[in-house]
Amino acid sequence: MFGLFSNQATNNEATAAIKEMEETRERFFAFIGKLEQKMKEFAEASLPELTELNNTDTDEYKRAYHRMKAAVLGQLDSIQKKALEVKEEKITNFRFTTNDHALSTAYYDFRNDCYDRYNQLDELKNYYRGQVEATYSENYEAKYQQILDEYEAIRDKFACIQCGSPLVIEKIYFTTTYITCPACQTRNTFEPSSKAKTLEQLGRSLAEQRTAHLLKEHDAIPAKTQELYLERHKIQLSLIHEKDNRVIREKTSRIEELGRLHEELERKRPALYQTYLRAMFDEWNKINPALTEEHEKFYNRLLSDYRKYKL
Repeated sequence: MFGLFSNQATNNEATAAIKEMEETRERFFAFIGKLEQKMKEFAEASLPELTELNNTDTDEYKRAYHRMKAAVLGQLDSIQKKALEVKEEKITNFRFTTNDHALSTAYYDFRNDCYDRYNQLDELKNYYRGQVEATYSENYEAKYQQILDEYEAIRDKFACIQCGSPLVIEKIYFTTTYITCPACQTRNTFEPSSKAKTLEQLGRSLAEQRTAHLLKEHDAIPAKTQELYLERHKIQLSLIHEKDNRVIREKTSRIEELGRLHEELERKRPALYQTYLRAMFDEWNKINPALTEEHEKFYNRLLSDYRKYKL
């Protein structure tokens, strides 16, 4: 008899704990949703201001811009920190006293659901962090044009140190180069200017700037998949107490459609990245063709690393 009462008490405790998990999950999801909305509104309002300040800040070091950027990033981190604190307190440290297999299984499902929801906020923060970082830009086109203009000005003004014969600088050199005089075979040392020496680094930055719209399309997918997830989750919750079969069928169909759209975006993402990467390296090769072979090795390595990460 006492054993029966003990089992009944255990079952009651397990039922109460599972109910508490369900309620905590819903509150946590709602809390994360509010933080996401706050993050979106704050970031979307800040991005145009940062872009404008970057363009108008005449200070050589753009100190006003960097102060504002640091404040925006700090606010994004603060929003995420609130979610992390609640996750640790309400999810990670959720306690139950009954040693029940079904209860343990329910807890792992509860914890994983909440962790996944938190990770979506974390991914959204990383997306907006990237958008904030992208508001800072230098006029790489102008700097590259200066290198081209400098090259045109000096290409026909180099002469052999031995016989004085004119030596044509056939391309833009960005490292110390030896040029053999066709008249006397003397090796002449050509030392590029400080501007020309920045060509390789500037070339990549310029190539990335020229193809940034392609990377933006790739980077926008996490936010899109998150919206699909949230809509799907909202519909799933609405089905819990739904009795109308017609409504159930319509909502179930929409859930399946949202799932297909989500999968389609995830499949599309690697192809978008490869499109961006290929375009960026093509631009880089055009800017600095002397290192095309090295660039291509780098391209293959980046693409391989991305595929490993996605898998």
